[in-house]
Amino acid sequence: MVTSNRPTRAPALGDQLAEVMRDQIVRRAVQPGTHLVEDALAAQYDVSRGPVRDALRQLESQGLVESRRRGYFVVGLSQRDIEDLYELREAIEVVAVTRAIEAATPEQMKAGRDIVKAMIDAADRSNAADFARADLRFHALLYQMGGNRRLTGVWADYEPVFASLMQLTVEEDRDLHPSANDHGLLLDLIVAGEPGPLAAEMREHLRGARERMAHAMVEAGLIHSRRAS
Repeated sequence: MVTSNRPTRAPALGDQLAEVMRDQIVRRAVQPGTHLVEDALAAQYDVSRGPVRDALRQLESQGLVESRRRGYFVVGLSQRDIEDLYELREAIEVVAVTRAIEAATPEQMKAGRDIVKAMIDAADRSNAADFARADLRFHALLYQMGGNRRLTGVWADYEPVFASLMQLTVEEDRDLHPSANDHGLLLDLIVAGEPGPLAAEMREHLRGARERMAHAMVEAGLIHSRRAS
């Protein structure tokens, strides 16, 4: 097998700009209703209008901005949005993880164990940023283990939004070790090969994550609970 020694390409400017803007929108550094003007954004970030357009299209596809007659406007995230995103994620990730019982390779299982070790190491250091990145890699790997490329594609569409949300959640957690251990348990259940307990654990894992995320965002004043709205 021929391998390439070429360095990994840096993300395109539009992708980089979308990441920055997405984080600002999720954290409400840019408020809902804000009019996003292409020329102003291009000047602010010292890029041409092309990457700005690319970034805005990405954010629109993720439901964070919307296009109107006068351009793009920030939508942001509500409590309902958080619940909808996790409802979608539960629907597809339970399928992916149960498929992994039959489809996961030894190499993928080893990669999963390595990621859990990285999560434990990040928890030991109380490094929320490293933990969030490892957490995201773990769940992306579950889709790869399942072997359904269409499910993987759906996850890829929403993964950037979950990346911003996940960072907020882990910043609020005082102890990240229980979460790391939960990910190890998912791997153990894949090895055990019992779909019922594995699916139940995945649902519980995602529901817990959704509740922690919503609580973190409410506590930070980034969203209002539906009861208060």
